[in-house]
Amino acid sequence: MKINWSDHEELKAEGIALSRRFVFGQEMSCLKVVADQSGDLNLPPHWHENEQWVVVTEGSIRFVCEGTEYELNAGDVAYIPSRQRHTATFVGEEGAVLLEFSAPPRLDLVPGSVVPSSMIFDQNPPE
Repeated sequence: MKINWSDHEELKAEGIALSRRFVFGQEMSCLKVVADQSGDLNLPPHWHENEQWVVVTEGSIRFVCEGTEYELNAGDVAYIPSRQRHTATFVGEEGAVLLEFSAPPRLDLVPGSVVPSSMIFDQNPPE
């Protein structure tokens, strides 16, 4: 099945030049994130039960997982295991675009969802 991103609602983040579009399957979800402005846009450190693959398609992000920092550029891929603390900063003058694949699907991201957020801030994951 081909996915056309323009067929899916674009959701703009408040206060920052960031937009997201979502698609959901039975066992995973895909999130397209577009940072439209230059300068740093930060995602605070967090963890969740979902494992993730992040594919940078344009621009650059600085990515930290369990204390190790990586610079990811267009074409780079990062894997985030379940329960790993991580953060990302969109860097560079041109903004960035990335695809985030999560399994199980991030149902908390479905517009109108009553599922609590799966992102946990300011806590360490259970052992």
